[in-house]
Amino acid sequence: MAASHLESTEGFMTLWQKLFSRKAEPKQRVRVCIECGMPIAEHKDWCSILRTQREMDRKAAAAVQE
Repeated sequence: MAASHLESTEGFMTLWQKLFSRKAEPKQRVRVCIECGMPIAEHKDWCSILRTQREMDRKAAAAVQE
């Protein structure tokens, strides 16, 4: 019976800590490309998603200059 009481006390303390402890800073998420598998900031040159994005940026810049 003592082991059962100890387990329930540990469970209660874990719940207590989750509810009332200071919140840790959330981890920063890294967006990953679904084609090349690299973080968005480190695309591979052969990635068609990156090439398409660059092409769209060039077209948008050309449209603004006109």
